[in-house]
Amino acid sequence: MTIALEATESRRRRWPTITAWDLCRWALAISVTIVVVFPIWWMINVVFTEPGTPVSINPRLYPTSFAAGWDKVAMILRETGYLHAYYMSMAYALLTIAGVLLLGSMAAFEFALFEFPGKRPLFGLIMLSLMVPTAVTIIPTYLLTADLGWINTMQGLVAPGLASAFGLFLLVEFMKGLPKEMIEAARLDGARHFQIYWHVVLPLTRNAMVTLAILTFMKTWGNFIWPLIVLSNAEKYTVSQVVGLFNAPFSHQTVDVVMTANLLAAIPPLLFFLIFQRKIVEGIAMSGSKG
Repeated sequence: MTIALEATESRRRRWPTITAWDLCRWALAISVTIVVVFPIWWMINVVFTEPGTPVSINPRLYPTSFAAGWDKVAMILRETGYLHAYYMSMAYALLTIAGVLLLGSMAAFEFALFEFPGKRPLFGLIMLSLMVPTAVTIIPTYLLTADLGWINTMQGLVAPGLASAFGLFLLVEFMKGLPKEMIEAARLDGARHFQIYWHVVLPLTRNAMVTLAILTFMKTWGNFIWPLIVLSNAEKYTVSQVVGLFNAPFSHQTVDVVMTANLLAAIPPLLFFLIFQRKIVEGIAMSGSKG
């Protein structure tokens, strides 16, 4: 009898009980996954089909010709300025990320860990800028950029996005949870102000900075309005502008070619997110465990 009870208990441990709540959660997770992934999968299906296939009339849920898809990709990269647009967008995104992380972390270091006159009103003014629509600031930003002679230049493209109020807020909230004892110990060991920032605070905020880098990359890579305004020279177009040309009403491009251009534009942010998604989860977990 004892052996039978032990066998039954062992089977219970091996096969955990599945409740109705577990089924609902799994159903919700699968539904959200389908909604998110299906547009990307549909784009891939349209790209990897024979040219002229009426996908809207005869839809398929699987690629039918990988060779035709690679031919479309090669044609776009060979016959358009897509590769140069890749370079422009990548340089734009990486320079913006570097500036946002450097300026944001240095400002957050002061706002989060030190007191100085006017700290609260100044921080409140910065947070107030988050409520100002981007459309309101485009004209004055363009006029200032034009006065500096930065039209059709990389600095004109990058400089307006270096000061990120959201990035400052994110890093300030993260740095507020850092142990003050480590900073005091570093100061007692003779570390100077910048050394504390560089060798103590930055390593502890690595996850938050990776999260901010990913969000900044997504924003800058897909930014269309500001590059369209400041870059009128076609030789300096970003990926978003080139994709806009493919999507124009009178571009006379077939649907599969337009989808190929959009797929090429979507690959870098997808890869960037997949590579660093673990850091985002770690950053959220560390933020939630504070206190």
